[in-house]
Amino acid sequence: MIGSSFRIAFCLAVALGAAACTRGTDLPPSSAASAGGDQPANFQLVTDIPIPSGATMDNDRSLILSDRDRWTGRVVLTLYNSANEVTAFYQQQMPNFGWQPMMSVTAETSVLTYVRGDRAATVQVERRTVYGSLVSVTVAPKQSDSSGGGYDSAPAPRAAPSGGIRSEQLAPPSSRR
Repeated sequence: MIGSSFRIAFCLAVALGAAACTRGTDLPPSSAASAGGDQPANFQLVTDIPIPSGATMDNDRSLILSDRDRWTGRVVLTLYNSANEVTAFYQQQMPNFGWQPMMSVTAETSVLTYVRGDRAATVQVERRTVYGSLVSVTVAPKQSDSSGGGYDSAPAPRAAPSGGIRSEQLAPPSSRR
């Protein structure tokens, strides 16, 4: 009885693992040296961001509108490299693709922000539960200066409230639940 239960559980685990593997597209690596060069035509979805070696695009979570170097959307990649290695890869390679770094936060989930011309890119790198990392690259048109929230203009300083700062005691929590 125990042997048959183990076989059923093992077959189920293998089937689930195989099903999980079919939801992605293997992408060839790209760097500034190979951008637009030797990639097969059917994989040239985006050419203006670096793709690490061994990357698999998560088709269910990715959305690419347009193609090549004028796309907008999100590319979600799974990798077997550590989150620290992937973060260092993007910090090194994004400027090689013409992206200017604007902000970076390296933590358990790292967030890197870049601009290139009239577009902005956010690279989010997080550790996967079991092994490797998950990368989400979101690219969209940046806000124009006329909208008041663009990257090129600093927000105008605001004066402190005229009424000063008040301090009030918080009410005790209600005993009812």
